[in-house]
Amino acid sequence: MRPIKNLIPVLLLLVLAFYGFVKYFELPQAIINGIVFLPIILALFVIGLTVHFNRSPVFFYTLLVVITNVVLGLGWADSKLSYALLSGFIPLLLLLLSLLPERGIISVRAIPAYALLGAAAAFSIIVATMSPEWAIHVLLTDWLPARYFDWTQQSQTILILSIVIFISTLVLYFQQPSPHMAAGLGVLIMLIAQLNFGEVGSSLTVFSIAALIMCLTAVMQESWRMAYLDELTELPGRRALREKFQKMSGLYTVAMLDVDHFKKFNDTYGHDTGDAVLRMIATKMNKVSGGGTSYRYGGEEFTIVFNGKHSSDAKPYLDELRETIANTPFVINRVSRRKADGNPKPHKNKSVQVTVSIGVADSKSKKSSSKLSAWDVLKLSDKALYKAKGKGRNCVCD
Repeated sequence: MRPIKNLIPVLLLLVLAFYGFVKYFELPQAIINGIVFLPIILALFVIGLTVHFNRSPVFFYTLLVVITNVVLGLGWADSKLSYALLSGFIPLLLLLLSLLPERGIISVRAIPAYALLGAAAAFSIIVATMSPEWAIHVLLTDWLPARYFDWTQQSQTILILSIVIFISTLVLYFQQPSPHMAAGLGVLIMLIAQLNFGEVGSSLTVFSIAALIMCLTAVMQESWRMAYLDELTELPGRRALREKFQKMSGLYTVAMLDVDHFKKFNDTYGHDTGDAVLRMIATKMNKVSGGGTSYRYGGEEFTIVFNGKHSSDAKPYLDELRETIANTPFVINRVSRRKADGNPKPHKNKSVQVTVSIGVADSKSKKSSSKLSAWDVLKLSDKALYKAKGKGRNCVCD
């Protein structure tokens, strides 16, 4: 579901881009004269955001769009060979930059990305200047009947390469679904389309605008994730919970969940194993039934909110969640230790039980005579949580 969700903005922009390309010259001339400056404004804006938030993949996607526009706009790819080199290297660079780990924009670790761009530029300039026979043969030979390819500016070799790169990027996206990978896929399609139609003003403008908006959308999505999602568990964090509480009214239930003996667990097995426990619990909480929404409150504490439910209605779903967690065996990969003779002992895994305690309260609680805010309900559920711990843990109390 997540891969498709990330692709929705990209697919919408693709449809609008091709529609805008077809209808471009039906726009009033005054709008056409003004819209040509939009790619420049968008590029500067997106580059500023990517540098500010240190989103290197989107920065390099934007850089490729800028390079393509500059080269085509200034007529630097005026020969068939130079155009083929540009059309081949731009999609290939996008794929290779997507494969590189995120290493920042202005840092020593980003040198491989800049080296890749520099090497491609240097190679293209040398080959375009010298025009060796092998390059002309490989890049410009018609392997199939030319009449089938009169609809494109691309050579047959570059067209085949573009298709292979597109399929590879699509596979990579579904292996690593994320907003920036979705943007990379969309930008690739826009660049291939732009290079396919050549130095036409409408393609430079429309496809560049669409590609840059995709980059902008990816930066906004990534920024939202950084602000609202907990990095470890990928559950909404406390900021998201606070905004949820600001909107809440009427009947609702708030539950506080705490991992039993978590400090002892961390001290015994290490923080990496403790993090794995939190991720496992978050996965189960994401599937809580009854319409509950789960949040990471902090540390080993989590919050679940049920809209339109009394605490008595929510308790069966919480008890089901508690049982699911308790019945899920958690396997600890124990590090091999050395024997006295220096040889490692046999590697053994250990399975342990992880349990949680849950406190629950609702906005119509009889324990308070005054009108309760969402934070008041949370405090009541926190008190109920301590009650659950006092009863021996691994239970739900209100």
